[in-house]
Parts: sequence; structure tokens; C-alpha cells
Amino acid sequence: MSKSTTASATITVRLTPEEHTLLRRLCQLKGISQARYLASLAAEQARQELTAYAVRTYQEGRASLSELATQTGLDVPTIMDAVARGAGAEPTAVDAFLSAAKSLAEAHADPGFYELAVRAVGAA
Repeated sequence: MSKSTTASATITVRLTPEEHTLLRRLCQLKGISQARYLASLAAEQARQELTAYAVRTYQEGRASLSELATQTGLDVPTIMDAVARGAGAEPTAVDAFLSAAKSLAEAHADPGFYELAVRAVGAA
């Protein structure tokens, strides 16, 4: 049987004895390795921070949705959803978001894109 190979990176983390004890206990209770736990924790935190960066940058008008998708590695619908959730009850932000989504949908001849934006705002 052949071994599957996946690329991975190794990162060293230094913990105090107290931090390591806490981590070890948590991982024992969860039945997960410390490496897997830290990897999933880091990935989730990075995803949240990339999303927050994309929302903030888009709302400041410094980049388009497609530029942010390229910069962050997040897909456009994920960014759109986060922008819509972040817009909350601010009608002007929602209007600007939908206007930008409509322009992109028309530019790329993709009406589904605008429909996705409308659904994202409706879910907010």
C-alpha cells in the first residue's frame, strides 16, 4: 500500500510549562493530538483574521471583492457574506454593497452573483 504524501510545514511553538499542561489536558479530553489541535486553532484564527481584513478593506473602499479574494485566498461569496453580516442595519453600507455586487454581476454577465449578494444581505 502506498503512502499518501501531502505537503506540510513545521512550526515550532514554545510554551511555558503551565501552557503546555493546559494544552495537554485539553487535547487528552478531546482525544486529539496537540499538533492537530494547534493546527486547527491556527487555521481558524487565520481565517477569521483574513475575513476581518477583507471586510475592513472593502468597507474602506481600498480594494474590490475580487482583489481581496486574490489577496486573502478566501472566495468572493465568503467575503460578500462577511461584508453583508458586518453591514448590519446600516442601509447605506448595504446599498453600496449591493450596488457593487450588481456592477460586478453585470460586468461578468453573471446574474447569480448579484442574487447571491441579495441572499447574503437577507441572511444578515
